[in-house]
Formats: sequence, structure tokens, C-alpha cells
Amino acid sequence: MILEIKNVVKKYQNKIAVNHVNFSLKKGSICGLLGPNGAGKTSLIRIITGITYPDEGAVYFENEPFNGLKHIKEIGYMPEERGLYKKMKVGDHVLYLAQLRGLSETQAIEKTRYWFKRLDITNWWHKKIQDLSKGMAQKIQFISTIIHEPKLLILDEPFSGLDPLNSELIKDIIFEIAKNGTTIIFSTHRMEQVEEICDYIILINDGTIILEGDVNTIKQQHFRNEYLITTSPNAHLQNYSNINIVKQ
Repeated sequence: MILEIKNVVKKYQNKIAVNHVNFSLKKGSICGLLGPNGAGKTSLIRIITGITYPDEGAVYFENEPFNGLKHIKEIGYMPEERGLYKKMKVGDHVLYLAQLRGLSETQAIEKTRYWFKRLDITNWWHKKIQDLSKGMAQKIQFISTIIHEPKLLILDEPFSGLDPLNSELIKDIIFEIAKNGTTIIFSTHRMEQVEEICDYIILINDGTIILEGDVNTIKQQHFRNEYLITTSPNAHLQNYSNINIVKQ
């Protein structure tokens, strides 16, 4: 397993944000982390990334107790909020973050050029971050998150601000990265994205996991025999010959 969460608890004053959470993720899986605002998703992500530590329980990374100094460079985290330096030039910004993640200057330049070309933003190298649209800034943040080829990738609403074409491009890259062995935690409020992208799901509420498992298995377990009945505008005049019944 790439990641194991064992009986993790996190408290903030009188509130329990993460309540005895247990789960594990295997290499190359794409896990959807779902839950309403305040459910504990962000608190859990902060523990996984070493931003905070659990009050109880333990986190294991590749079968070792999590060590921030050792393991943090193997993790990529893209938060929902923009974390870009507005006054920096786009190319310099990505190079800076890549080298913070352990890449040499030569490696950083090579990989930045590759991803800029892949996402069709080469012409923006010398532009300032503050001049970017929301969608363009999302692309830069995505590149900065994956450029060091992390073993564990955490994406919080990665399609925010992207048009359908660029959403498909990012989605293809996510599948490609997972196929190459990276484990991905995909945090979103949109269930249709989870069904389309993820092979595993964790639903959390009030700091507790209330549903977990393989996406297809869960869909079968919670399948309902529902029918959608539609008619043409004049069906009542046609002995209902134009009624369509579609199983949902």
C-alpha cells in the first residue's frame, strides 16, 4: 500500500474534525474523497501531507511511519485555493516550485518546457501570474503539482475554472499519471466526476467515514429500480402510443 491511515483523530478545541478514520490506498488507484463542507476532508488532507499531525492514530507512507522530511517530496498537493505568487513570471514560478521539490535546475527547465508545450501555454512563460485567467492559473497550479512526478497526488477540485476542452485535457493526464503508478486522491463535490474518474470512493461526514469501497460495487449495492416516463405533447390524444419508459 502507498498510503495507510490508521485510527486517525484530529481535534480543534471542542470539535472533532477527523474521528477514528481508517483506510488504505494501493499504488496507481484513483480515490474520490467526498463530503459536504466541514465534513473533515481538508483536515484529513492536511494530515496526509504533513501540514498538521494527528492527535491520535498514525499515517504510513509506503509501509513506513510518515516522515515529513523524507516523504513530503513524494507527494503533490493541489489545493482548491490558488497558491501562486502573483508578481512572479509564470515560467520562473514553476521553475522555483520544481526546484523546491528536489529537481535540479536542468531537470526543472526540461520538465517545465515539456508541460508548457503539452498544455499549450508556452507563450505565457514571461507573463506575470496576476495576468492569468482563472483557468490559466489552474493549469499553472496543476503543472506545479505534478512536475516532480509524485508517488501520491492530491487534487482538490482540479477542474475549477477550466473550460470543457481543458477539463478533458487534464482528465487525460490524470488517467495517464495513474496508469504510470501514481496514486491519486481526488477531492470534489461533484459525484459525476467521481463516477467518471475514480475507481475507489471514500465518503466522509462529521469527520467519520460513512461509505467506502470500489465505485462499481457501491453503485450496484445502491442501485434503485427507477423509471423515467416521458410523453410527446399530444400523447393524451394518441392513446399513449408515444410514451417512452427508460430505466434509470
